Amino acid sequence: MKRSFKDADFDRLAEFWNGCAPAKYAITGAQLRINTIESPIFDWGASCIEDADGEILGFVSVKKSACTLYAGPDQDTAHLSILAYCESQYGVDLMTDVKSLLSNRGIRRLQFGQDSRHFFPGLPTDYPALDGFLTVEGFSEGSECVDLERSLLDYENKYPIPDGDEFRPMEKKDLPALIEFFDREFPHRWKYDTMTKAGIEGPGCVYGLFHGDRVDGFALVQDSSNRAPIGGAVWNVSMGDKWGALGPIGVSKELRGRGSGNALLGKSLEYLRDRGVDQCIIDWTGLVDFYGKHGFVPTRRYKSMSLQLDA
Repeated sequence: MKRSFKDADFDRLAEFWNGCAPAKYAITGAQLRINTIESPIFDWGASCIEDADGEILGFVSVKKSACTLYAGPDQDTAHLSILAYCESQYGVDLMTDVKSLLSNRGIRRLQFGQDSRHFFPGLPTDYPALDGFLTVEGFSEGSECVDLERSLLDYENKYPIPDGDEFRPMEKKDLPALIEFFDREFPHRWKYDTMTKAGIEGPGCVYGLFHGDRVDGFALVQDSSNRAPIGGAVWNVSMGDKWGALGPIGVSKELRGRGSGNALLGKSLEYLRDRGVDQCIIDWTGLVDFYGKHGFVPTRRYKSMSLQLDA
């Protein structure tokens, strides 16, 4: 029997997922709820749970295009946010319904992950069972990215502060300048994700680079005090109680190449360290060398996987 996510037991669903996936991708019921039905683009019609006599057999979460939230995304692309099944036949059953429904709507492409409030920036390369399943379902591979981690307990910032740069957590009074910065430099997903996060956690989750009252850089920082982890922070179960996350991070175009980016990263990591963070994650990146200068190493690898529904 298939049923909707309405009144779903998210703790049971998370337990089911955790029994299917590698341990480093373990999640909580609260996180599953945040990343599914609490998303404004959760697709209630394409997402469902399959069970029999109260026993979960599988579930699938689909998201619509984020084009209604910020400019840029293709309106004809949907996202397979998370998929779990106890036997492949149930996975096939779920995917058959998803593909049929989306095709009938005129959706041309189904992307694994990369959704707003995502779990996955791509298919984990250390989840071969899911890799094989999606390949058989017709998904094609694309580019790769990684998550990076390190302990901050012994972190030392080696990067000097360029003349005129000031670094500190954002305050409520800084929000108009932060919005102006995003409109000038990063007006799409980074603006939406960061401002939405600041609305939930408060402006202090953004560590800023200032020149007077002007914002010229930002880093989104998270720790265990956060109510709604996003990005790499969704994997906090595997990182322990003193987890932290950093990113996205960016500086104004005119400052690039003068050391402000490394200085902002270093000061943001110091801030997290001084808040008691041990294991810290930076997710969905290809800048291994840049973050490697600060001691970060890859811990998860992903490859883009998508399915052309109009092929």
